[in-house]
Amino acid sequence: MARFNALYMVARAGSGHLGSSFSSLDIVTWLYLNVLKPEDRYFSSKGHDSPGLYAVQTALGILPFEKIHALRRLGGLPGHPDVNTPGAYTNTGSLGMGVSKAKGFLFADDLLGKPKGRVFVLTGDGELQEGQFWESLVGASRQRDGRLTVVVDHNKIQSDTYVSSVSDLGDLEAKFRAFGWDVVRCDGHDLGALQRAFESPSKDGRPKAVIADTVK
Repeated sequence: MARFNALYMVARAGSGHLGSSFSSLDIVTWLYLNVLKPEDRYFSSKGHDSPGLYAVQTALGILPFEKIHALRRLGGLPGHPDVNTPGAYTNTGSLGMGVSKAKGFLFADDLLGKPKGRVFVLTGDGELQEGQFWESLVGASRQRDGRLTVVVDHNKIQSDTYVSSVSDLGDLEAKFRAFGWDVVRCDGHDLGALQRAFESPSKDGRPKAVIADTVK
């Protein structure tokens, strides 16, 4: 039903990103239904998958359901979530910044003495070509902050072509491990595999990278 409503929203709006919404929807649905606690945060670093996110949030009452008729309309739901959208913790769309933002949330929580909630950040293959993304990994691993989980929606396609034809990402598991992260890989459309990936304990309290192989 979330896929159906995402398709409806994009068709009615006449624009929007179906591919990244569909490839990530099993991940997003699993997180919202089975993983996230009240003190946790989830956001997509790429933002193009907002129709899928909105479909899940309207189903759960985080957003008013009637908003599905107003994607990319004034007074409706923006093409990319922003801080004025209920359920959104940060603006999205400027690629590569998600881990940096997540680290900022965790630092702020510590400084303010807030409950130590977790932060889950979704990224995409095209986004992993941004230098800031890789720079942001080092500080997180040095802090050994197991509250941070990055999920790669690994559908192998950027906005217009295959990633391998533009800037091949190579061995993502080896790259994340080289940056000091704990790494789990799974089928991003297999709910049992997603459950095992998110429930697996992080080694030595390190931040976790879940590489979810998906179909765009």
